[in-house]
Amino acid sequence: MALRMVLADAKIWKNIIESLTLLDEANFIASERGIELRAMDHSRVAMVDFFLPANAFEEYECSEVTRLGINLDEMIQIMRRSGPSDELIMELEGTAKLVMTFKGQNVRSFGISLLDLGESDYPAPAIDSKSKIKLTADALQQAVKDAEIIGDHIRIVTDENGLTLSASSETKDVKIYIEKDSDVIAEFNVREESSAMYSLSYLTEMTKAIKASELVMLAFSASMPIQLEFPIVAGGKLTYYLAPRIET
Repeated sequence: MALRMVLADAKIWKNIIESLTLLDEANFIASERGIELRAMDHSRVAMVDFFLPANAFEEYECSEVTRLGINLDEMIQIMRRSGPSDELIMELEGTAKLVMTFKGQNVRSFGISLLDLGESDYPAPAIDSKSKIKLTADALQQAVKDAEIIGDHIRIVTDENGLTLSASSETKDVKIYIEKDSDVIAEFNVREESSAMYSLSYLTEMTKAIKASELVMLAFSASMPIQLEFPIVAGGKLTYYLAPRIET
């Protein structure tokens, strides 16, 4: 069993791993296509779907489909030791260890033991979203931060003219309106007016993917799960799905 993955810029992997804070552990699957991950968070209201194709790597060798059960906290700690100009090499040692090597001013190798996380496979949700808006990840993150100081949930509403994000509590409220012609919007496709409410604590974690991508595709329909898709290097993507708050 051979697995070797080389990224010229370790920051690419560091940004991806630091965006997966919804998960404690994860089963990455390496194949000839590249490396991918699809997992539910512990409460099973959110899903992470990640794919980085083989051509994103300077070198990529994978002799057979390989599952890499990773403690993400441990991997984050290791990746935070990478330097700004380091190359990253990830290689399988035997069947139970992943060796992560940083090549820069010197060569440093860290070993991380692999976990047996079983073989649970989750299908990608099939959602016909009536509203799809591509905007800067920073604009979305700032709106989420505004809402976070107000309440626990955020309402997202779209119509033919723009996008509204709002939150309220007993004593205060906030509303952020972004017109469809705003400089922060790259694509605007609203087939039907939509409104839904989502947990801010989850969206706060999801918008950390701004480290990996400058843009995000926000897609949802009335009272349906929201999809946040962050495009990353070489046609890869990091996608989150979050169930709506059921209003009574």
